Order: sequence, then structure tokens, then C-alpha cells
Amino acid sequence: MTDEEELYGEVKPDVRALAQPLLELSEKALRERGSFLPHAAALSEGKVRLVGAMCNTANGVASSTQILPLLRQGLKAMAHERSVTAIGVAEHVTMTSDGQAPSQAIKVLLEHHRGLTMAVYLPYAQDTSGDITFGSTTSMFVPPEINAWDED
Repeated sequence: MTDEEELYGEVKPDVRALAQPLLELSEKALRERGSFLPHAAALSEGKVRLVGAMCNTANGVASSTQILPLLRQGLKAMAHERSVTAIGVAEHVTMTSDGQAPSQAIKVLLEHHRGLTMAVYLPYAQDTSGDITFGSTTSMFVPPEINAWDED
């Protein structure tokens, strides 16, 4: 067993507590609107707090590339201002599994204050009638993207 696997075993309840609502919210948005903007959550004092971001644009429509940095900055600030155990960010990505065609997926990046960072992917497909079918989740340990607990 690797150090990451051992740490994951210890913090698994925290990771699941964040991943589940982020995946559910993303799935709901996909079913209702066919898309979603990045959104986040923080585990603080045993409670999951959902986090969103807004920005004004010339045409009134925000994009993922505008929202994602705002969420990351906000989560990092939150982790410096209060007791935050873990953070998660959900976004829409295109993923390619070994030897398969690219597919659309929900990605949830999870970072824990004890040093664990992982990404959970939930692939999906949309048929011509608009119905969405979700595949099986896969997860992997990844380098941190937010570094919420690092000092600047």
C-alpha cells in the first residue's frame, strides 16, 4: 500500500462528503440544462458548504475559464481565513481513457489539508434526444491545483 492509498483510507469520509454533492449538482445541471459552470464545496467544521462564483462580462454570460480561477482563489482564501478540512471543485472536461475515444465527463478535484489530492471523473454521453447516460466513476491521485494550505 502506498502512502497516498493509506492517507486516502484515513480521509475517505471527508472526500466522499465533498464529492457526492458536487457530482449530484453537476448531474442535475446536465440533465436540466445540458451544461454547468464550475462550482465548488468546502468541508469546514464537519459541514459541507457549496461555493459558487459570479462575474460580470460584456455580453452578460460567464464562462468556465472566467469562473474557475475565481473559485480557486476563493477556496484558497477560505482555507486561510477559517478551519477548512478539504475542498472540491467540479468542472466539465473532456477525458480520454486508454485506447478509447474522448468522452465528456464531470471532474471533481478534491484537496485535503492533510496532503491528499485526487480527481474523480464521471463520464457521460448525451444521445440525440438529449437524454444523458452516466458511466462509472474513476479516480486517481493527482498533483494539487489549488494548494489551498500553502503559504503564498
